[in-house]
Amino acid sequence: MNQTETPKAKDIILVVDDQSNNLKVIASVLGSDYSLSIANSGVNALKILENNMPDLILLDIMMPDMDGFEVCRRIKSNERIRHIPVIFLTAKTDIDDIIKGFRCGAVDYITKPFNATEVDARVQNHLKLKHALNELKVTNHKLNELNATKDKFFSIIAHDLRSPFTSILGYSELLIQQIKENNFESISQYAGIIEQSSKKAMDLITNLLEWARSQTGRIAFTPEKLDMVQLVDETARMFEQIAFLKNISIKRLLPEHLEVLADKNMISSVIRNLISNAVKFTRQGGEISITTRTEPHEIMVFITDNGVGMDKQRLEKVFRIDNTHSTYGTADEKGTGLGLILCKEFVEKHGGKIWAESKEGVGSVFSFSIPR
Repeated sequence: MNQTETPKAKDIILVVDDQSNNLKVIASVLGSDYSLSIANSGVNALKILENNMPDLILLDIMMPDMDGFEVCRRIKSNERIRHIPVIFLTAKTDIDDIIKGFRCGAVDYITKPFNATEVDARVQNHLKLKHALNELKVTNHKLNELNATKDKFFSIIAHDLRSPFTSILGYSELLIQQIKENNFESISQYAGIIEQSSKKAMDLITNLLEWARSQTGRIAFTPEKLDMVQLVDETARMFEQIAFLKNISIKRLLPEHLEVLADKNMISSVIRNLISNAVKFTRQGGEISITTRTEPHEIMVFITDNGVGMDKQRLEKVFRIDNTHSTYGTADEKGTGLGLILCKEFVEKHGGKIWAESKEGVGSVFSFSIPR
């Protein structure tokens, strides 16, 4: 064994038999390879199981007070321990008794007098099967989580694509109208907004493709030197028209420059989602401010609003993918409630943290940090 490896813990076997000679035989066969727990009656076995979780139970059938069939029935009726495999130890080989044992929930029989090789082989096989089933359950659970994450992620992308396409459609209609009226005053401005929104939509689609690659361990995480101030400013401009329609002011209280090493697409998506949420949940005439703070080892960004806020219960769930649900904004804006999950994934990819503070009726502060 490599000196750095941790010795594998021995499987625990509970042996239940009222005959001391049988216990000695079992101990001589299994004692060196397994950790044995001994009970000399069915009652004592159930007491041991109240506080212990063996990997397998060897259970004698013929015992006073409570026979093995009854012990097995009680084990299988207990949700906490019913998964433990039970092998009956018995001299009774009548077919009716064997069927009765299987109906109680046993997985196998070992007949007395014991054959050492048979005992070892049956115990080993059932423990291997138990461990394989446990691994299968863990794998199945991970697959279910992965599928849930995949479905959520696609919903997030669909949610995020609405914002740039709303701008594209809105300003395209304005362009058409002004051209019809021979009013060319704002055409260049509107075309610029449409171009910018189109680029953001393309960035989102790129993120979707990158996430798909991440499922095979090939995600493209490409940090580069960025000016966080410029990135915040560019992203905030996307929401000026939407904020204007709700009479919301977006203030950017930022330094002149703030250099970070980050993936531009990911951090842009984080900022976009946080500003989008702030606009969505801020009432008419409200205010949103974007600030930064530089620490020795990290840079922090804060998006603060004086919107509707959240109660403690809702706040605890905002970054959990298993608890997301759609919430309507102050102007009945629809959303999936999933953008923050994307933010969390992208910030953590950078080794940073994301968190929120909120008070119902007062507003919220969503913050994230990126290591310097």
